Amino acid sequence: MNREAEIIQSLRAAASLTPTLTVKQYQLWSRDRDVPTFLDVLNFYGSWTGALKAAGLVESRKQYTQQELIAALRLALEQEGRLTSTHYQQWAKGQVAPSLGDIISHFGSWSLAVKTVERLEELHFTVQPEREKAEIVQSLLEASRVVVPFNAVTYQKWAKQHKRPSVAKISRRYGSWKRALAELELRESCDGKK
Repeated sequence: MNREAEIIQSLRAAASLTPTLTVKQYQLWSRDRDVPTFLDVLNFYGSWTGALKAAGLVESRKQYTQQELIAALRLALEQEGRLTSTHYQQWAKGQVAPSLGDIISHFGSWSLAVKTVERLEELHFTVQPEREKAEIVQSLLEASRVVVPFNAVTYQKWAKQHKRPSVAKISRRYGSWKRALAELELRESCDGKK
């Protein structure tokens, strides 16, 4: 049997046990078997999605482009403040958005998808740092005047409602929420006292 036939046979065997074959599921399934490893599959096809397509395992549903997947992940991060698979699934329920399975199938794993978005976010920071910093400063100053009490939790709720930078974005830009406040000489408040 040639290598391609061996990989396809292994993918189909693993997929017969689950509705959507993920990288993690394949790795667990192949662990104690004499079959191609995930890395063998990736090296042969170049991507997990490519391997699934070759094996006829990609469902006939909307195929998202990488740009669409990244846009959905960025929006979820912006609105949720965190980018975990659980937060993404909760966010996606109320949206016309790619499923967690779509993202994992395209990128190979959730962590690879997150790393891709983080890498792009870092590039974004280097391209537009001054505009973004101004937006953060303006948002924090405004929130410190209108949000009572003013802290990371209440700010995050306010930021989500007003489409402003999230606590996560502020923390990435300044190193932490506390550092951002210190740099702007702002203080958190509790019980409505400033």
